Amino acid sequence: MLKILLKAAILVFIILSIYFIVNPAACSNLMMGRVTNSTETEPTLQNDPAAHGEMFVPTGDQPLENAPAAGEGVFDTNTLNEPVTPPAYSQEDIDYAVASRYVELENEYAQKNKKGKDAAKEISYIVMDDFELTQQEWESFLQRATQSNLFNKVRSDMKAQ
Repeated sequence: MLKILLKAAILVFIILSIYFIVNPAACSNLMMGRVTNSTETEPTLQNDPAAHGEMFVPTGDQPLENAPAAGEGVFDTNTLNEPVTPPAYSQEDIDYAVASRYVELENEYAQKNKKGKDAAKEISYIVMDDFELTQQEWESFLQRATQSNLFNKVRSDMKAQ
C-alpha cells in the first residue's frame, strides 16, 4: 500500500513539473493567487493577498495593483496592442543595397582573380539568393540600375570609404 501511495505521489509530482515547465506563468500565478482562466479583460486576485501573510512573494513579482503600465517593464509581447511594422524602404534604398552587395562580391572575386561571365553569373545568383529576388525582379533591378548608373555610384562611394 505504501508503494502505491509513493508511486502516485511521484506521478503527481512529475505531472505538475511538466505542467510548470510548459506553462511557467502558471507557477507565479499560483503563488500570487491569481486566476489563470478568467474571461475578464483584466486579471483579478482570487483571494485578498493580505490574508496570506505567510505566503512567499518573490521580489520580482508585483501585485496587480502595482502592475506596470503597457509598454513599461517586463510584459507579455502577445498582449501588445500595436503590431510592430518594419521600416518602409524606398525602391532606391533597396536598389542601392542590392547594388552595394553586388559590388562587394565583385571586389572579392577580383581579389581572387576570378573574372568573366562565370564570375558575374555566380555573383548574380548569390545576390539574388541574399535578397530573395526572382529572375524577373533581378532583370527589372538591372534595368533600373543601368538607367541610373547605380553600379558606378556605388563603386565611387566604396572607393571614397
